[in-house]
Amino acid sequence: MKLVLTFILLSCSTPLKKTTQAAILQNLSNPESVYFDPTTGLTFISNVDGEGNAKDGKGYISTLSFIDERLVTKEWLTGLNAPKGMRAQNGNLWVSDIDRVLVIDISTAKIIKEVQVPGAQFLNDIAITPDGTVYVSDTIGSSIYKIIDYKSIIFMKGDDLESPNGLLFQSGKLYVASWGLTTDWSTKVLGRLYSINIQEKKISYITKKPLGNLDGLEITGSGNFLVSDWVAGKIYKITQSGETELLLKTQKGSADIGFIPKKKLVIIPSMLQSKILTLKVSD
Repeated sequence: MKLVLTFILLSCSTPLKKTTQAAILQNLSNPESVYFDPTTGLTFISNVDGEGNAKDGKGYISTLSFIDERLVTKEWLTGLNAPKGMRAQNGNLWVSDIDRVLVIDISTAKIIKEVQVPGAQFLNDIAITPDGTVYVSDTIGSSIYKIIDYKSIIFMKGDDLESPNGLLFQSGKLYVASWGLTTDWSTKVLGRLYSINIQEKKISYITKKPLGNLDGLEITGSGNFLVSDWVAGKIYKITQSGETELLLKTQKGSADIGFIPKKKLVIIPSMLQSKILTLKVSD
């Protein structure tokens, strides 16, 4: 099933030198996460299609190509529940799905493994290390799980994780964009961006002060972080030292962003509006 991308100009006031463009991809179903796979050149979109914790088999994954910027396969893989975070390694796409993690052979679009995560409440984003260790956040459970050889264990758990959402592994550290401690999505204190030394399990805060209900997390070629705020509909650039700059203010529901480094293109799933936006940045 194919859809056509339509491009329009999106205005945005910001001191950064950049151009902005919105590619509005309609007819999706609560897109939650976008992930660009540099190996295949495909961009994957996870569609929750309903409530984020509903085991209803309605969720699916779409694929699109930004090489021609024209076509998208809407239902690349169907029958999931509420798929969210994604990462690929060695030809496999790892996808979180409430309380399990699915391993999908990209070449065949077939599920080859299903990893159960006992005790998980709301699995969210995924990060994979070069040696194949998989980390997955449980936002409502304020936990991070680790998967080795298709078996899950708790890596870290507790209030100090501030309900982790977005994950990114880079240069030996696990970076986390937190929602702000919650059990029902309401927050008294907003979330921050921080890193975890995976050997010592030590947390180092990048943004010292609470920033937002953080969701997606990516990194640019120069080492700046790109972070989305789901509730406020904001996209931030954050330096390694924690300097924060607002790149875009859009609608509530800006979820787990993707990033195409060569194009310097941020891909934003607008979850509540069931569409995709893009933002081209200079850094």
